[in-house]
Amino acid sequence: MGSKLLPSQREKLPKSDFACPARAPGAGSYPINDPARVASAKAYYKRKYTAKCKGGKTRICRRAKKFGMLAKDYPGSASWRKWCR
Repeated sequence: MGSKLLPSQREKLPKSDFACPARAPGAGSYPINDPARVASAKAYYKRKYTAKCKGGKTRICRRAKKFGMLAKDYPGSASWRKWCR
């Protein structure tokens, strides 16, 4: 699991490290700068009461692919591949 992301660290992340860059670095922007946060962004993004953003799912899936989370030998990759279709 990734280390705690302090507000000051979150503010320094580039907008490209968020699933919803228009909201970055505020609430509902979903940081995706490491595998643990990508998994967390997916979990929150799937909830029906969570605000969505245009292109958020695509950005989460691209980052998951970058971190190797869609590879067949990655634990839980089947659910990632299904979600990212």
